[in-house]
Amino acid sequence: MMHKEEAEDAPNVVTGTFSILTQPINVLFNSGATHYFVSVKLVESLGLVLKSKSLLMSVVLPDGKTVTC
Repeated sequence: MMHKEEAEDAPNVVTGTFSILTQPINVLFNSGATHYFVSVKLVESLGLVLKSKSLLMSVVLPDGKTVTC
């Protein structure tokens, strides 16, 4: 997981706060990323419908660890 301090120093990452349905949301955009992720907790707090995908994806984190999600 990339911490806020690391993201602020990365040349291809932009961080900030967006408002979605009047709720402030911390966001991280990485122009080098191939996919973006939204937390289940955020989806639930906004009252949105979560659709499950059967596709599993392996993600390599900045520390070199791989997680499946």
